[in-house]
Amino acid sequence: MSIASLTVVLILSVFLIFVLGLPVAFSLSGVAMIYASLLWGTDALGIIFYAAFGTMTNFVIVAIPLFILMGFILQNSGVADRVYDLMHKWMGSVNGGLAIGTVWICTLMAAMVGVAGPAIITMSVLSFPAMMSRKYDRRIAIGSIMAGGTLGILIPPSIPMILYASVTSLSVGKMFAAAIVPGLILSFLYTVYIGIRCARNWKLGPALPLEERASWREKVIALRGTVLPILLILGVLGSIFLGIATPTEAAAVGVAGAVICALAHRRFSWSMIKSACYDTVRLSGMVMWILIGAACFSRFYFGMGAADLVKGAIMTAGLNRWVVLILMELSLVVLGMILEGFAIVLIAGPIYGPVIISMGFNPLWFGILFMLHLQVALLTPPYGFALFYMKGALYDKHVPISAIWRSALPFIPIQLLVIVLVMVFPELSLWLPNLLLD
Repeated sequence: MSIASLTVVLILSVFLIFVLGLPVAFSLSGVAMIYASLLWGTDALGIIFYAAFGTMTNFVIVAIPLFILMGFILQNSGVADRVYDLMHKWMGSVNGGLAIGTVWICTLMAAMVGVAGPAIITMSVLSFPAMMSRKYDRRIAIGSIMAGGTLGILIPPSIPMILYASVTSLSVGKMFAAAIVPGLILSFLYTVYIGIRCARNWKLGPALPLEERASWREKVIALRGTVLPILLILGVLGSIFLGIATPTEAAAVGVAGAVICALAHRRFSWSMIKSACYDTVRLSGMVMWILIGAACFSRFYFGMGAADLVKGAIMTAGLNRWVVLILMELSLVVLGMILEGFAIVLIAGPIYGPVIISMGFNPLWFGILFMLHLQVALLTPPYGFALFYMKGALYDKHVPISAIWRSALPFIPIQLLVIVLVMVFPELSLWLPNLLLD
Protein backbone atom coordinates (compact mmCIF):
# COMPACT_ATOMS: atom_id res chain seq x y z
CA MET A 1 0.00 0.00 0.00
CA SER A 2 1.36 3.46 -0.93
CA ILE A 3 1.95 6.14 1.68
CA ALA A 4 -0.82 8.26 0.18
CA SER A 5 -3.34 5.42 0.40
CA LEU A 6 -2.23 4.57 3.91
CA THR A 7 -2.62 8.23 4.90
CA VAL A 8 -6.27 8.14 3.84
CA VAL A 9 -6.81 4.88 5.73
CA LEU A 10 -5.19 6.30 8.89
CA ILE A 11 -7.29 9.47 8.82
CA LEU A 12 -10.51 7.53 8.28
CA SER A 13 -9.59 5.13 11.09
CA VAL A 14 -8.93 7.97 13.55
CA PHE A 15 -12.20 9.73 12.67
CA LEU A 16 -14.13 6.47 12.97
CA ILE A 17 -12.80 5.95 16.47
CA PHE A 18 -13.62 9.59 17.33
CA VAL A 19 -17.20 8.98 16.24
CA LEU A 20 -17.36 5.92 18.50
CA GLY A 21 -16.52 8.18 21.44
CA LEU A 22 -13.00 7.05 22.35
CA PRO A 23 -10.84 9.88 23.76
CA VAL A 24 -8.46 11.65 21.38
CA ALA A 25 -5.30 10.37 23.08
CA PHE A 26 -6.28 6.70 22.89
CA SER A 27 -7.63 7.08 19.37
CA LEU A 28 -4.30 8.36 18.07
CA SER A 29 -2.06 5.97 19.99
CA GLY A 30 -4.35 2.98 19.33
CA VAL A 31 -4.38 3.55 15.57
CA ALA A 32 -0.59 3.95 15.58
CA MET A 33 -0.05 0.68 17.47
CA ILE A 34 -2.50 -1.33 15.36
CA TYR A 35 -1.11 -0.23 12.00
CA ALA A 36 2.52 -0.41 13.16
CA SER A 37 1.95 -4.03 14.21
CA LEU A 38 0.20 -4.90 10.94
CA LEU A 39 2.82 -3.31 8.72
CA TRP A 40 6.07 -3.89 10.59
CA GLY A 41 5.29 -6.61 13.12
CA THR A 42 5.06 -6.44 16.89
CA ASP A 43 8.71 -5.41 17.21
CA ALA A 44 7.65 -2.03 15.81
CA LEU A 45 5.81 -1.32 19.08
CA GLY A 46 9.21 -0.36 20.46
CA ILE A 47 9.04 2.75 18.29
CA ILE A 48 5.75 3.66 19.93
CA PHE A 49 7.25 3.10 23.37
CA TYR A 50 10.21 5.38 22.72
CA ALA A 51 7.90 8.05 21.30
CA ALA A 52 5.87 8.02 24.52
CA PHE A 53 8.99 7.92 26.71
CA GLY A 54 10.60 10.77 24.80
CA THR A 55 7.51 12.91 25.29
CA MET A 56 7.41 12.30 29.03
CA THR A 57 11.11 13.09 29.51
CA ASN A 58 11.24 16.23 27.35
CA PHE A 59 12.70 18.96 29.56
CA VAL A 60 10.66 21.72 27.90
CA ILE A 61 7.42 19.80 28.55
CA VAL A 62 8.12 19.97 32.30
CA ALA A 63 7.23 23.66 32.10
CA ILE A 64 3.62 22.80 31.27
CA PRO A 65 2.47 21.44 34.67
CA LEU A 66 4.47 24.17 36.42
CA PHE A 67 2.77 26.96 34.49
CA ILE A 68 -0.59 25.27 35.05
CA LEU A 69 0.12 25.07 38.81
CA MET A 70 1.11 28.75 38.84
CA GLY A 71 -2.16 29.64 37.17
CA PHE A 72 -4.32 27.64 39.56
CA ILE A 73 -2.57 29.06 42.63
CA LEU A 74 -3.16 32.58 41.32
CA GLN A 75 -6.75 31.73 40.49
CA ASN A 76 -7.38 30.37 44.00
CA SER A 77 -5.47 33.14 45.78
CA GLY A 78 -7.98 35.87 44.98
CA VAL A 79 -5.86 37.69 42.39
CA ALA A 80 -8.68 37.60 39.84
CA ASP A 81 -11.12 39.01 42.43
CA ARG A 82 -8.86 41.99 43.10
CA VAL A 83 -8.23 42.65 39.42
CA TYR A 84 -11.95 42.49 38.69
CA ASP A 85 -12.62 44.93 41.53
CA LEU A 86 -10.10 47.27 39.89
CA MET A 87 -11.74 47.05 36.46
CA HIS A 88 -15.20 47.40 37.99
CA LYS A 89 -14.19 50.68 39.64
CA TRP A 90 -12.25 52.13 36.71
CA MET A 91 -14.49 51.09 33.81
CA GLY A 92 -17.95 51.00 35.39
CA SER A 93 -18.76 54.56 34.35
CA VAL A 94 -18.36 53.72 30.62
CA ASN A 95 -21.01 52.08 28.44
CA GLY A 96 -19.82 48.50 27.96
CA GLY A 97 -17.15 49.15 30.58
CA LEU A 98 -17.65 45.90 32.47
CA ALA A 99 -17.34 43.87 29.26
CA ILE A 100 -14.25 45.85 28.20
CA GLY A 101 -12.77 45.36 31.66
CA THR A 102 -13.50 41.64 31.39
CA VAL A 103 -11.40 41.43 28.22
CA TRP A 104 -8.55 43.29 29.93
CA ILE A 105 -8.70 40.97 32.93
CA CYS A 106 -8.63 37.96 30.62
CA THR A 107 -5.59 39.48 28.91
CA LEU A 108 -3.84 39.73 32.27
CA MET A 109 -4.92 36.23 33.26
CA ALA A 110 -3.65 34.87 29.94
CA ALA A 111 -0.20 36.08 30.95
CA MET A 112 -0.54 34.18 34.23
CA VAL A 113 -2.16 30.85 33.33
CA GLY A 114 -1.21 29.95 29.72
CA VAL A 115 -4.50 28.25 28.84
CA ALA A 116 -8.03 29.44 28.05
CA GLY A 117 -10.11 27.48 30.58
CA PRO A 118 -9.29 29.20 33.90
CA ALA A 119 -9.97 32.72 32.56
CA ILE A 120 -13.33 31.72 31.04
CA ILE A 121 -14.46 29.87 34.15
CA THR A 122 -13.25 32.55 36.59
CA MET A 123 -14.83 35.44 34.68
CA SER A 124 -18.06 33.46 34.28
CA VAL A 125 -18.25 33.42 38.07
CA LEU A 126 -17.13 37.01 38.67
CA SER A 127 -18.12 39.02 35.63
CA PHE A 128 -21.19 37.37 34.12
CA PRO A 129 -23.49 37.82 37.18
CA ALA A 130 -22.33 41.44 37.57
CA MET A 131 -23.11 42.24 33.92
CA MET A 132 -26.46 40.48 34.03
CA SER A 133 -27.49 42.34 37.21
CA ARG A 134 -26.77 45.60 35.41
CA LYS A 135 -28.93 44.69 32.38
CA TYR A 136 -26.11 43.91 29.95
CA ASP A 137 -27.03 42.15 26.73
CA ARG A 138 -26.37 38.45 27.30
CA ARG A 139 -24.51 38.02 24.02
CA ILE A 140 -22.10 40.85 24.82
CA ALA A 141 -21.48 39.42 28.29
CA ILE A 142 -20.86 35.84 27.16
CA GLY A 143 -18.94 36.84 24.04
CA SER A 144 -16.53 39.13 25.91
CA ILE A 145 -15.74 36.37 28.41
CA MET A 146 -15.11 33.70 25.77
CA ALA A 147 -13.17 35.95 23.39
CA GLY A 148 -11.03 37.27 26.21
CA GLY A 149 -10.44 33.76 27.51
CA THR A 150 -9.09 32.55 24.17
CA LEU A 151 -6.18 34.97 24.57
CA GLY A 152 -4.64 32.30 26.81
CA ILE A 153 -3.69 30.45 23.61
CA LEU A 154 -1.75 33.42 22.23
CA ILE A 155 -0.34 35.51 25.05
CA PRO A 156 2.68 33.93 26.79
CA PRO A 157 3.23 31.74 28.70
CA SER A 158 0.90 29.84 26.34
CA ILE A 159 1.03 26.07 26.90
CA PRO A 160 0.21 25.22 23.24
CA MET A 161 2.98 27.60 22.20
CA ILE A 162 5.49 25.68 24.32
CA LEU A 163 4.36 22.48 22.63
CA TYR A 164 4.62 23.97 19.16
CA ALA A 165 8.12 25.27 19.86
CA SER A 166 9.22 21.86 21.15
CA VAL A 167 7.95 19.89 18.12
CA THR A 168 9.29 22.38 15.56
CA SER A 169 12.63 23.09 17.29
CA LEU A 170 11.89 26.80 17.68
CA SER A 171 12.98 28.95 20.60
CA VAL A 172 10.26 29.16 23.24
CA GLY A 173 11.50 32.62 24.22
CA LYS A 174 11.23 33.88 20.63
CA MET A 175 7.76 32.37 20.28
CA PHE A 176 6.67 34.14 23.46
CA ALA A 177 8.09 37.47 22.29
CA ALA A 178 6.57 37.10 18.81
CA ALA A 179 3.08 36.56 20.24
CA ILE A 180 2.91 39.61 22.49
CA VAL A 181 2.12 42.28 19.88
CA PRO A 182 -0.53 40.22 17.99
CA GLY A 183 -2.08 39.25 21.32
CA LEU A 184 -2.33 42.84 22.49
CA ILE A 185 -3.71 43.94 19.11
CA LEU A 186 -6.40 41.28 19.35
CA SER A 187 -7.29 42.30 22.90
CA PHE A 188 -7.46 45.95 21.79
CA LEU A 189 -9.73 45.12 18.83
CA TYR A 190 -12.07 43.15 21.11
CA THR A 191 -12.46 46.20 23.35
CA VAL A 192 -12.92 48.53 20.36
CA TYR A 193 -15.71 46.31 19.03
CA ILE A 194 -17.46 46.21 22.40
CA GLY A 195 -17.01 49.94 22.91
CA ILE A 196 -18.43 50.85 19.49
CA ARG A 197 -21.44 48.57 19.85
CA CYS A 198 -22.28 49.83 23.34
CA ALA A 199 -21.71 53.46 22.33
CA ARG A 200 -24.18 53.08 19.46
CA ASN A 201 -26.71 51.27 21.67
CA TRP A 202 -26.19 51.91 25.38
CA LYS A 203 -28.78 49.27 26.28
CA LEU A 204 -26.29 46.55 25.27
CA GLY A 205 -23.97 47.56 28.11
CA PRO A 206 -25.26 50.41 30.30
CA ALA A 207 -22.84 52.30 32.52
CA LEU A 208 -23.11 52.03 36.29
CA PRO A 209 -25.51 54.40 38.02
CA LEU A 210 -23.86 57.46 39.57
CA GLU A 211 -24.29 56.14 43.11
CA GLU A 212 -22.36 52.94 42.28
CA ARG A 213 -19.38 54.64 40.65
CA ALA A 214 -16.10 54.67 42.57
CA SER A 215 -14.33 57.83 43.69
CA TRP A 216 -10.81 58.60 42.49
CA ARG A 217 -9.45 57.60 45.88
CA GLU A 218 -11.11 54.19 45.62
CA LYS A 219 -9.78 53.78 42.09
CA VAL A 220 -6.21 54.51 43.17
CA ILE A 221 -6.44 52.17 46.16
CA ALA A 222 -7.72 49.39 43.89
CA LEU A 223 -4.52 49.62 41.81
CA ARG A 224 -2.59 47.97 44.61
CA GLY A 225 -4.21 44.62 43.80
CA THR A 226 -2.43 44.43 40.42
CA VAL A 227 1.11 45.20 41.57
CA LEU A 228 2.16 41.67 42.54
CA PRO A 229 0.58 39.89 39.53
CA ILE A 230 2.22 42.33 37.11
CA LEU A 231 5.60 41.96 38.83
CA LEU A 232 5.21 38.19 38.63
CA ILE A 233 4.40 38.29 34.90
CA LEU A 234 7.34 40.61 34.20
CA GLY A 235 9.65 38.41 36.24
CA VAL A 236 8.66 35.16 34.55
CA LEU A 237 8.59 36.44 30.97
CA GLY A 238 11.50 38.83 31.46
CA SER A 239 13.77 36.04 32.71
CA ILE A 240 12.99 34.05 29.56
CA PHE A 241 13.42 36.97 27.16
CA LEU A 242 16.72 38.04 28.76
CA GLY A 243 18.10 34.51 28.69
CA ILE A 244 18.41 34.33 32.47
CA ALA A 245 16.25 31.21 32.76
CA THR A 246 14.82 28.48 30.57
CA PRO A 247 11.01 28.27 30.30
CA THR A 248 11.03 25.38 32.78
CA GLU A 249 13.13 27.29 35.30
CA ALA A 250 11.00 30.42 34.83
CA ALA A 251 7.86 28.35 35.39
CA ALA A 252 9.29 27.07 38.70
CA VAL A 253 10.05 30.65 39.76
CA GLY A 254 6.49 31.55 38.71
CA VAL A 255 5.06 28.92 41.07
CA ALA A 256 7.10 30.37 43.94
CA GLY A 257 5.91 33.87 43.00
CA ALA A 258 2.29 32.70 42.91
CA VAL A 259 2.66 31.35 46.46
CA ILE A 260 4.06 34.74 47.53
CA CYS A 261 1.03 36.45 45.96
CA ALA A 262 -1.28 34.14 47.90
CA LEU A 263 0.56 34.90 51.14
CA ALA A 264 0.48 38.65 50.46
CA HIS A 265 -3.27 38.52 49.85
CA ARG A 266 -3.77 36.36 52.97
CA ARG A 267 -5.37 33.61 50.92
CA PHE A 268 -2.69 30.98 51.43
CA SER A 269 -3.79 27.72 53.00
CA TRP A 270 -2.91 24.08 52.62
CA SER A 271 -6.39 23.35 51.37
CA MET A 272 -5.89 25.95 48.63
CA ILE A 273 -2.55 24.38 47.65
CA LYS A 274 -4.14 20.94 47.72
CA SER A 275 -6.96 22.11 45.43
CA ALA A 276 -4.48 23.78 43.04
CA CYS A 277 -2.34 20.65 42.91
CA TYR A 278 -5.36 18.45 42.29
CA ASP A 279 -6.57 20.66 39.43
CA THR A 280 -3.03 20.76 38.02
CA VAL A 281 -2.68 16.98 38.04
CA ARG A 282 -6.08 16.58 36.40
CA LEU A 283 -5.39 19.09 33.61
CA SER A 284 -1.74 18.05 33.17
CA GLY A 285 -2.79 14.42 32.99
CA MET A 286 -5.23 15.19 30.19
CA VAL A 287 -2.59 17.20 28.34
CA MET A 288 0.10 14.54 28.76
CA TRP A 289 -2.12 11.73 27.50
CA ILE A 290 -2.94 13.77 24.42
CA LEU A 291 0.77 14.51 23.95
CA ILE A 292 1.65 10.83 24.23
CA GLY A 293 -1.10 9.76 21.85
CA ALA A 294 -0.19 12.39 19.28
CA ALA A 295 3.53 11.63 19.62
CA CYS A 296 2.92 7.93 18.98
CA PHE A 297 0.81 8.70 15.93
CA SER A 298 3.33 11.24 14.62
CA ARG A 299 6.31 8.89 15.12
CA PHE A 300 4.57 6.10 13.20
CA TYR A 301 3.35 8.44 10.47
CA PHE A 302 6.76 10.02 10.00
CA GLY A 303 8.36 6.57 10.09
CA MET A 304 6.39 5.75 6.94
CA GLY A 305 7.95 8.76 5.22
CA ALA A 306 4.83 10.91 5.41
CA ALA A 307 6.73 14.16 5.94
CA ASP A 308 8.66 13.61 2.71
CA LEU A 309 5.38 12.72 0.98
CA VAL A 310 3.71 15.96 2.03
CA LYS A 311 6.76 18.06 1.22
CA GLY A 312 7.25 16.36 -2.14
CA ALA A 313 3.59 16.71 -3.08
CA ILE A 314 3.67 20.42 -2.34
CA MET A 315 6.94 21.01 -4.17
CA THR A 316 5.85 19.11 -7.28
CA ALA A 317 2.36 20.60 -7.43
CA GLY A 318 3.77 23.83 -8.82
CA LEU A 319 1.51 25.98 -6.64
CA ASN A 320 2.45 29.46 -5.55
CA ARG A 321 3.86 29.32 -2.02
CA TRP A 322 1.18 31.73 -0.76
CA VAL A 323 -1.50 29.42 -2.10
CA VAL A 324 0.12 26.55 -0.22
CA LEU A 325 0.25 28.68 2.94
CA ILE A 326 -3.45 29.53 2.68
CA LEU A 327 -4.31 25.86 2.09
CA MET A 328 -2.39 24.97 5.26
CA GLU A 329 -4.30 27.59 7.19
CA LEU A 330 -7.62 26.33 5.87
CA SER A 331 -6.66 22.83 6.97
CA LEU A 332 -6.02 24.20 10.48
CA VAL A 333 -9.53 25.68 10.47
CA VAL A 334 -10.99 22.28 9.55
CA LEU A 335 -8.85 20.46 12.12
CA GLY A 336 -9.94 22.98 14.76
CA MET A 337 -13.55 21.96 14.25
CA ILE A 338 -12.88 18.30 15.04
CA LEU A 339 -9.70 18.08 17.16
CA GLU A 340 -8.40 19.46 20.44
CA GLY A 341 -5.67 22.12 20.17
CA PHE A 342 -2.85 20.03 21.65
CA ALA A 343 -3.50 17.25 19.15
CA ILE A 344 -3.47 19.74 16.27
CA VAL A 345 -0.09 21.06 17.38
CA LEU A 346 1.47 17.62 17.61
CA ILE A 347 0.02 16.32 14.36
CA ALA A 348 0.24 19.35 12.05
CA GLY A 349 3.22 21.15 13.60
CA PRO A 350 5.94 18.63 12.69
CA ILE A 351 4.52 18.24 9.15
CA TYR A 352 3.98 21.90 8.30
CA GLY A 353 7.11 23.26 10.01
CA PRO A 354 9.69 21.82 7.55
CA VAL A 355 7.48 22.66 4.56
CA ILE A 356 7.25 26.30 5.65
CA ILE A 357 11.04 26.50 5.91
CA SER A 358 11.53 24.85 2.50
CA MET A 359 9.22 27.45 0.92
CA GLY A 360 11.26 30.31 2.36
CA PHE A 361 8.79 31.54 4.97
CA ASN A 362 9.89 32.55 8.44
CA PRO A 363 9.03 29.62 10.75
CA LEU A 364 8.54 31.92 13.76
CA TRP A 365 6.03 34.02 11.83
CA PHE A 366 4.15 30.89 10.75
CA GLY A 367 4.14 29.67 14.35
CA ILE A 368 2.20 32.76 15.40
CA LEU A 369 -0.26 32.24 12.53
CA PHE A 370 -0.63 28.65 13.76
CA MET A 371 -1.45 29.89 17.28
CA LEU A 372 -3.94 32.42 15.94
CA HIS A 373 -5.77 29.65 14.11
CA LEU A 374 -5.86 27.56 17.29
CA GLN A 375 -7.52 30.53 18.95
CA VAL A 376 -10.18 30.63 16.24
CA ALA A 377 -10.70 26.89 16.79
CA LEU A 378 -11.62 27.56 20.42
CA LEU A 379 -14.72 29.47 19.29
CA THR A 380 -15.82 27.30 16.34
CA PRO A 381 -18.19 24.36 16.81
CA PRO A 382 -18.54 21.46 17.11
CA TYR A 383 -15.24 21.07 19.04
CA GLY A 384 -14.73 24.66 20.22
CA PHE A 385 -13.47 24.18 23.75
CA ALA A 386 -14.32 27.75 24.81
CA LEU A 387 -17.98 26.98 24.08
CA PHE A 388 -17.86 23.94 26.37
CA TYR A 389 -16.01 25.82 29.11
CA MET A 390 -18.68 28.52 29.00
CA LYS A 391 -21.52 26.02 28.95
CA GLY A 392 -20.06 24.21 31.96
CA ALA A 393 -19.53 27.43 33.89
CA LEU A 394 -23.13 28.54 33.23
CA TYR A 395 -24.75 25.16 33.87
CA ASP A 396 -27.02 26.64 36.54
CA LYS A 397 -28.03 29.61 34.35
CA HIS A 398 -29.79 27.40 31.77
CA VAL A 399 -28.09 29.08 28.80
CA PRO A 400 -28.42 26.87 25.68
CA ILE A 401 -25.29 26.03 23.69
CA SER A 402 -26.85 27.71 20.63
CA ALA A 403 -26.97 31.03 22.50
CA ILE A 404 -23.33 30.61 23.52
CA TRP A 405 -22.33 29.98 19.89
CA ARG A 406 -24.20 33.08 18.69
CA SER A 407 -22.42 35.12 21.36
CA ALA A 408 -19.02 34.00 20.06
CA LEU A 409 -19.84 34.56 16.39
CA PRO A 410 -19.09 38.34 16.19
CA PHE A 411 -15.60 37.85 17.64
CA ILE A 412 -14.45 35.30 15.04
CA PRO A 413 -14.12 37.90 12.23
CA ILE A 414 -11.92 39.96 14.57
CA GLN A 415 -9.64 36.96 15.02
CA LEU A 416 -9.53 36.42 11.26
CA LEU A 417 -8.69 40.10 10.76
CA VAL A 418 -5.65 39.78 13.02
CA ILE A 419 -4.55 36.68 11.07
CA VAL A 420 -4.69 38.73 7.86
CA LEU A 421 -2.79 41.60 9.51
CA VAL A 422 0.00 39.30 10.66
CA MET A 423 0.18 37.71 7.19
CA VAL A 424 0.38 41.09 5.42
CA PHE A 425 2.64 42.72 8.03
CA PRO A 426 5.01 40.01 9.37
CA GLU A 427 6.85 42.57 11.51
CA LEU A 428 3.87 42.61 13.87
CA SER A 429 5.13 39.24 15.09
CA LEU A 430 8.86 39.51 14.26
CA TRP A 431 9.72 43.00 15.53
CA LEU A 432 9.80 42.23 19.25
CA PRO A 433 11.82 38.96 19.11
CA ASN A 434 14.31 40.65 16.74
CA LEU A 435 14.61 43.54 19.19
CA LEU A 436 14.95 41.49 22.36
CA LEU A 437 16.59 38.22 21.38
CA ASP A 438 18.80 38.76 18.30
